[in-house]
Amino acid sequence: LRKYDIGGMCNGILAGLVSITAGCAFVKGWEAMLIGLIGGLVYQGCSMLLKKLKVDDVVDAFPVHGACGIWGVMALGFFGNPEEGLGGNGIFYGGSDSGHQFAIQLVALIFIILWTGGLSLILFVPMKFLNILRLSDEFQKQGADVMEHSPRKAYNDEAAKEAAV
Repeated sequence: LRKYDIGGMCNGILAGLVSITAGCAFVKGWEAMLIGLIGGLVYQGCSMLLKKLKVDDVVDAFPVHGACGIWGVMALGFFGNPEEGLGGNGIFYGGSDSGHQFAIQLVALIFIILWTGGLSLILFVPMKFLNILRLSDEFQKQGADVMEHSPRKAYNDEAAKEAAV
């Protein structure tokens, strides 16, 4: 019997949505479906790669938002349809400026990565030095679910016992 991963399925759906968000106004419906489908494959491949590299990304945030966001920005360079909006021709539509739109998307992607990476460094480096970015060793040893979310902490049994007496 095969086991299905509901979280992975939901992330695959979200990956498709993230993939088409950047260029939705400039592609046809069937192209949007194809971009979303490829986004699901990008998610799966990136998720498997991170697991193989032993990168700790429990909720697959980077594969869904990072890798599929990158794919979505670059997809417009391939599928940009001049009939659908003011964008330039994607590579698949040819024309004299088809590579131009791809280059624009690539430059924009580089700036997006630099902007978000720079702001993330400004935010997270001080947090790392202040030791507020990671859980304590005890939390990591016991597990955050046990330390924070266990059923014994979810309900105040002691108060219920005292009230019953």
